[in-house]
Formats: sequence, structure tokens, C-alpha cells
Amino acid sequence: MSNYPTLTEMGVESVDDIYKYSLRQEGEQDILKVYFKREKGSLLPKSKKFKFGRATRTVRVDSSHDKYQDFSEMSPFLMKAVDELHELVQHEHEVKEVKERLLDDIAHLEKVFANKIAEIRKDIQRIK
Repeated sequence: MSNYPTLTEMGVESVDDIYKYSLRQEGEQDILKVYFKREKGSLLPKSKKFKFGRATRTVRVDSSHDKYQDFSEMSPFLMKAVDELHELVQHEHEVKEVKERLLDDIAHLEKVFANKIAEIRKDIQRIK
């Protein structure tokens, strides 16, 4: 079973390739666009768009005058999808931070080793 059941139900199969998403409202619809990492020359789409209808609720705004107002809200299914996408994108960001830190550590160690090797070579030259 997938760790992202809502995205799977939406037909998103390559969740590991998602690197960002956008969400906007157009009229009575919410538009979710998911962006994928693709290799140059790939025939797979770089993004996929999903449209969700907004639910409308009538809410009493003034009880003394029996006034009601219509409010539209995001689909609960879409909210679950956005939560999953946020988790994916956040995880990707955390992985990049760890990778950058590890690469910095390697660069630092390379400098330390290079300096130590140079020092040892100088000591060897003094012995000759």
C-alpha cells in the first residue's frame, strides 16, 4: 500500500519525482498542479493538473435578521492531497539539506586530509 493513498487514488504513480506543486482558485474550482522532475528528452509530462469543485455551504450570519450567506470551501479530498504533497515536498527539501551538509563535510575533510598529507610529506623531506 502506498504512503500517499490520496495521490495514488488521483493517479499519481511517480510520487518520488514530485518536486513542487501549486494551488489556485478559479471561480468555483480549485486547480492543483503537480510538477515532476524529468530527465532531458523524457516523454513523460513535466506537470499534471487536477480540478476540484468547491463545496458551497449556506451559513447564518445574522441570527436577529435571519441573514444567510453562501461560503465555498476546499474539497476534503483536495485537502488530503495537499497534506500529502506538502509532506513529500518538505521531505525532499530536508533530503537536499542533509545532502548539502554531507557534501560540505566531505569538502572539509578533503582539505584537512590534503593539509595533513602535505605536512607529512614535508616531514619526510626533512628526514632525507
